[in-house]
Amino acid sequence: MRRKFPLLTIVNTLIYLFIMAPLLVILISSFNSGEFLVFPPKGFSLRWYEEVLTGGRYTGPFLTSIKLAVLTTLFALPLGTMIAYAIQRFEFRLKNALQGLFLSPLVIPTLLFGIGLLIFFSYLGIRMFFLRLLLAHIILIIPYVVRTMLAGFSRMERSVEEASIILGASPLKTFFLVTLPFARTSLLASAFLSLVLSFDELVIALFLTGPGINTLPMTIYSDIQFNLSPSLAAVSSIIITGTILIGLLGIGIMRWGKKT
Repeated sequence: MRRKFPLLTIVNTLIYLFIMAPLLVILISSFNSGEFLVFPPKGFSLRWYEEVLTGGRYTGPFLTSIKLAVLTTLFALPLGTMIAYAIQRFEFRLKNALQGLFLSPLVIPTLLFGIGLLIFFSYLGIRMFFLRLLLAHIILIIPYVVRTMLAGFSRMERSVEEASIILGASPLKTFFLVTLPFARTSLLASAFLSLVLSFDELVIALFLTGPGINTLPMTIYSDIQFNLSPSLAAVSSIIITGTILIGLLGIGIMRWGKKT
């Protein structure tokens, strides 16, 4: 029986603490009773959570970000899944070029990407700010879906799909009843990434938004510059908690799916 190496355990623990420390600081600072965002907090209070939930400043931007994230996922998830399936299962000309094209937003700096989209949408005359944001988010999120679904489809043997077709199922029926259920873990991971990354995107919104459209990351960014109050820590804590709960829900669904 191998003995555990204590040094490796200590190093891993320190790495986890280093990663989690900023989140813990935000969570603790959100209970500050003072008027300014400081650490350690001066007293304990829930007043800033009450202000965030009832004040109205973050409600509109939050709903805009949620709407944007959900719509982005509804479009990016099926598009990215079909693209990944085509790349994984079929051979055609310029396949490598097409794969590189759909994965290029992963390597292009978001700043340059935002400037390019601003110029492009201005040239096309698209002045609806929410539509511009939605299209930009879809373009930005699709590569993450493609990369995740490629990994899911690559683990599936083609013989499983061929057996389904031989038994009388159509290719379309095989895709929905055999292929997608097999890749459901990657599908859930793609949906989670789409929601979180779209909700959290800031740089694209700074370039493409306009009057009347304000996302939650933009509001938080503005408050960091001009209104550094504990309400920032409170709204950030709510986002952190929500993200953790969604992640745990996804893990629970995947475990339940494996059992069934």
